[in-house]
Amino acid sequence: MLKSFVYANLLVATVLSSLTCSSFFLVDYLAFRWYVPASVFLGSFVLYTFHRLYKIDFIPVQQLAERHQWVLKHAQSMKYAMSFAVFGLMLLLPNFNADTVVWLVPAGLISVGYTIPILPSQNGWRRFRDIPLTKPLIIALVVSYITLAFPVFEQMGMQALFEPSFIQRFTERFLFLVAVTIPFDMRDILNDKDAGIQTLGTEFGFSRARLVGYIIIAAWSVSMLMLYFFTGSGLGSLIAFGLALGCVTIAYASMKPVWDEIQFILVFEGCIFLYSVLYALGAIDQVTAWIHPL
Repeated sequence: MLKSFVYANLLVATVLSSLTCSSFFLVDYLAFRWYVPASVFLGSFVLYTFHRLYKIDFIPVQQLAERHQWVLKHAQSMKYAMSFAVFGLMLLLPNFNADTVVWLVPAGLISVGYTIPILPSQNGWRRFRDIPLTKPLIIALVVSYITLAFPVFEQMGMQALFEPSFIQRFTERFLFLVAVTIPFDMRDILNDKDAGIQTLGTEFGFSRARLVGYIIIAAWSVSMLMLYFFTGSGLGSLIAFGLALGCVTIAYASMKPVWDEIQFILVFEGCIFLYSVLYALGAIDQVTAWIHPL
């Protein structure tokens, strides 16, 4: 049951929608609109399912991880579920104006290009994930944009993304997501080597990739402290950050190469979910935003 929830991409969709919900607590004057996290849930489910299914039959047997084997076994059901999620997105679409939809297109293109080769190169077409050492950066950038920038420009327009306070908030979330995405490069070292993909894990090895992760965690800490001091965040936000920092640091220190896939997923996607909950609770003094007209 747990593996089905994880490998069917329901966990990641839940985590990303919770991260989106937390943004309504963190950004001043942002009224909660249920269809925004709902669309993030459905959209991330569709994209991750598409990523899992795309050309899975062509993956060499020696590169098939447990998640791939589960997808092969349940491919038909996943296609049906993806179709229903697309239908759900179509039902939600009238809630958004044309400008909002247009500004979602870049994130969609990058997400599709992460799976399908759309970048021309001397050796043919490449995927974004084939660019050396960039997988955590691409994922963190797109997820930050969808879970933080999207709720903001959906209500306040693109100009709100250029406010100094928002840029600081975006930087903090981006660095956090880079930190919790690096371990997935470490998990996939053997498969990525076989596939010829250059990642932090394949290039630096497990121990040095962990060290890079610690450096990113330190940068995230600095960005959060700057956010606290320069934007007047409450004490609750600082306590929430301290708890989230402790959880991520413990996860890094506990991480081992012998962990199986499900451990990596539960621990580090769990860190994202905990971050969402803690930050929302830490900013509870902004809960009045939730009673604005929907």
